[in-house]
Amino acid sequence: MKTPRAVAIEQLAAYNRCDLDAFCALFAEDASLIDLPSGQTIAAGMQEIRAMYQDRFTTPGLACRVHATNDIGDFAIDRETVTGLPGGPVDVVAMYEVNNELIRRVFFIREPSVS
Repeated sequence: MKTPRAVAIEQLAAYNRCDLDAFCALFAEDASLIDLPSGQTIAAGMQEIRAMYQDRFTTPGLACRVHATNDIGDFAIDRETVTGLPGGPVDVVAMYEVNNELIRRVFFIREPSVS
């Protein structure tokens, strides 16, 4: 059985390859992406997640680099920098909640990169 960390590592690799099918295969059909601290849902369900990343994966130079990780229970937590976005680099804490080897929810805390 894959740990939450193993799923997060697979998801990062698929993201950096811009491999939409491999990326989406790691999410539950009813997964959601949630902004913190607002609690606003960014995307709900596979259809919205796929549409969001289908667009994002066409961005030239898109990449995510993980600086630090922490794991607790069903959560794999990453400190990341995403580059290649139209607004410039973004520093992110991403908390991946994983059950039955699928990502159920991702909580994001984001701010523009100062590096």
